[in-house]
Amino acid sequence: MSPEPLVSVVVPVLNGERHVDACLRSVLSQTHQRIEVVVADNASTDRTAEIVRSFSDPRVRLLPTVTEQLDLHANWTRGLAAVRGELVKVICHDDLLLPECLSIQVELLHRYPSAALACGRRRIIDDHGKVLIGARGLGHLVKAGGTQLVDAHDVARACTRAGTNLLGEPAGVLIRRSVLPAPLFDPRWRYAIDVEFYMRCLQDRDAVLDSRVVCCFRVSPHQLSAALANGQARELRGFFSEMARRYPDDVSRSDVRLGTVRAQLLAFSRRVLYRQMRIRAGIAGWGGSAPAPTGHP
Repeated sequence: MSPEPLVSVVVPVLNGERHVDACLRSVLSQTHQRIEVVVADNASTDRTAEIVRSFSDPRVRLLPTVTEQLDLHANWTRGLAAVRGELVKVICHDDLLLPECLSIQVELLHRYPSAALACGRRRIIDDHGKVLIGARGLGHLVKAGGTQLVDAHDVARACTRAGTNLLGEPAGVLIRRSVLPAPLFDPRWRYAIDVEFYMRCLQDRDAVLDSRVVCCFRVSPHQLSAALANGQARELRGFFSEMARRYPDDVSRSDVRLGTVRAQLLAFSRRVLYRQMRIRAGIAGWGGSAPAPTGHP
């Protein structure tokens, strides 16, 4: 009989036939093998479920089919509600884990028992797997080649001042199941669903941050419109104000103003990047209502 999983990896997916196979293979090929993979298919209309069922590995578990598409929060919630491991990670279906990801982060959480979560850096890749940025994330919270224990107050202030989610997408974060909040996700947040979730997992606890690259975050010319980028910036402004309310001694009004300006600048940079990607891909209609990401917040 195989041992109970130590790590549960949740894969929420909607119409992910292009990338879900590579995503699952990246999880199953981890050097840390005490895992389960819980796939929450959100009423996909393509070959997603067929591809998932083609895996004979008993560690892969496809949750019962839903007949109507759930919102992002509900599908992530049903995935996390089904886990059995002491440690949990969410990875969107078009992202990848590097082979040592779970080994590194499991060891970090064992070494730092006060840490609610472990976080690494990520590689940015395009729709075809080409590397766009070799290492991204965490900002000045950790030095190159280093590991740092950082408390929630410092994380809140650093993210606010940076104007972005310094901890990054869920693929780069491993969380103790014992600290998961209730409810898991706050429906007020869509674009900030991940960082707001991290902050409620942390509360007044520590995060262990490590400068090693542990995952790949995929960007696609189909993911973002100009309107969506502006919506992200507006929501982040509300999130920064929320951080100021939760951590009034650490996050000031001037921090919120600075973060808001930087979020707007980052939104502009994203619009330029995605516009260039769409031009290269020959996709027309920039500036309209391109579909929102199906997995990424």
